Amino acid sequence: MSAERPVPALPRADVVVDAAGFLCPMPIVRLAEAVRSVEVGQVVEVVATDPGILADAPAWAQMTRQEIIGAWSDGDRHHFWFRKIHA
Repeated sequence: MSAERPVPALPRADVVVDAAGFLCPMPIVRLAEAVRSVEVGQVVEVVATDPGILADAPAWAQMTRQEIIGAWSDGDRHHFWFRKIHA
């Protein structure tokens, strides 16, 4: 019998970017477009299968000064939640 990994409490997104199947740099390009389209305080979730997102998402958040409020991986699907903290 295998133990299932519990799903953590996940943030609620105002916009979800499904970048599964896309390779670098497209997950970040799509994330950036989505963040530009939302209001300050709103949350954008990006879902990607490219393992590069694990390094790219935190680097992008630091570079653009947006806030990562959650991250979770389920197999090869990686989820990051960003709160837009400035325009």
